[in-house]
Order: sequence, then structure tokens, then C-alpha cells
Amino acid sequence: MKRLTREQQKAVVEQWKRSAPALAKARDDELRQWQYDSKTVDALLEIGAQSPRGEDEPNGLVEMQRWFMKFARQQGLLPTVIREPPGAYSGDIRRAVPARSGEAGRLVYVVGDATVLDRPKVALFCSVKCPGKLILDTYDLAQRFRNEGVTVISGFHSPMEEECLRILLRSPHPTVWCLARGLFKRIPSKPVDCRAAVAEGRLLIVSPFKDSVRRVTAKTALARNRLVADLAAAVVVAHAAPGSKIEALVLELLAAGKPLYTFDHPANAALIEAGAQAIAASTDWTRTLGL
Repeated sequence: MKRLTREQQKAVVEQWKRSAPALAKARDDELRQWQYDSKTVDALLEIGAQSPRGEDEPNGLVEMQRWFMKFARQQGLLPTVIREPPGAYSGDIRRAVPARSGEAGRLVYVVGDATVLDRPKVALFCSVKCPGKLILDTYDLAQRFRNEGVTVISGFHSPMEEECLRILLRSPHPTVWCLARGLFKRIPSKPVDCRAAVAEGRLLIVSPFKDSVRRVTAKTALARNRLVADLAAAVVVAHAAPGSKIEALVLELLAAGKPLYTFDHPANAALIEAGAQAIAASTDWTRTLGL
């Protein structure tokens, strides 16, 4: 993958800046839906009182999230440490199981509840560079998947995919993370803390590679993406950058007749013209998955 030019980097930053108010509003809406609890409200007010207000302090959305998480732990709203149960990521639960894919006899290596692979799943893809409007649409769709109990499988590698993983892990419903390398030696705590989700059966980590494969390459990423699509009943592509490997895979999947959805946006016009179905508020995902 080519490195972004300085101008391209500035454009990406500006997109996220424009998206920040809408993302903050979406998070505010979630807070408003919480069941009222006086202790929680008092703790949140205390967090607000401790938040930096000086003109010299950063006030970006990400920075404010870091401050919120720090003070939330101090107020007891979040656990200070998530402890792994004995054997939570030992060799006895890293095992090879049938992939449930179209390739007979194929095995994948898993950590977590392998029966999640038997569920109908939606594959999620998004290029690293994504228009601001599509960022918001994808955020809303991830929330919808979480609320409706749709099982999502993805590599969760690009920034937008990673944000979707954060959203999905706040659900009691399972999610599948497919790696482009061998399984991690320990359940990851960064950039997204997955330890509690694995321990509670809400996250299945899958890899088509043996433990000896430690680096993500263009070749392993392509193999991972093919597996993600193969394991899914339908595919959602938030955005595939023109000329990208994701776009090439998408066109291949459409030619093979795979049910594939994307947002109706000028940046996705080529996918729509190639046969991708437009995502709408009326899209019935349970019907799409045959539930």
C-alpha cells in the first residue's frame, strides 16, 4: 500500500474533524438512553468537573474520550483492570476447527466459541480512506447490527472497521474477528481491549494461518479477506477505494453472485453499477441472512 501524501493525510484529518460532531451526537444519544441511576449521574458530573478546560488543553474528540475513560475508571464506572480467568488464552483453547466454508476440509484456528461460525454472518469491509459521510453511515449501520443482533465478521483492520469493532463489542451478541496472521500469543488489549469479550463468549478470533505466521502482508490480508467473504452469507462494503484490492475482491464477489451491499454514495457509484445493492433503512438484514 502506498503511503499517503501530506495533502492526502490532511484531507483524511479534515474528514474526521467534520465527522466528529456527528459522532459525538451519536454517543450523546446513547448516553440519553441509559437507565437513570443517581450514582452514575453523580460520577459523570464529577468527571465533567475534572475535565481540562484551559485553552492550552487539547479538545479533540479522541483526546476527550481518553480523559473520559481515565476519569470513568477513577469514579468506578469502568473496571481498572480486566483480569483474565485461568487458561483464558493458553494452548488448550487455541485449536483448529472446520472452517464452515465452501472449501471442503478447510480448517481455521480459533480462540473462543467456535459454534459462532455456524451462525449466518455479515462480512464488513471498508478501505482505509473513506469519505466523511460514509464514516457516519457506517457508524450508524454498526449500531444497527449491534442492536439487531447481527453477527458480523471482519478483519477489523482499517480505522473505520476498528471503530465498528468497538461498537460491536458493546453488544451481548457475538462478533468474529478474522486475522491476517497467526493467532496472537495473548488476547489483545490494544487498540481495542478484547479480553473481556473473549472470556464472555462475545468475540471469536479466527485465523487461517498457523502460529508461525507473525506478520501481516498484502498476501495474507487478501487470503484473510477471501475467508471473511467465504464465511459470510452477505457482504457489506462501506467503501472500496478505486483501484484498491478491496475493490478488486468486491468485483470478483459480485461476478460470483455473492449478495453484496454498499451505501448509495457517489464514491460507491462503481460498486452500484457493478451490481451491489444499496443499503437502505428498510433493508431487512434478518431476511438477508435467512434468519
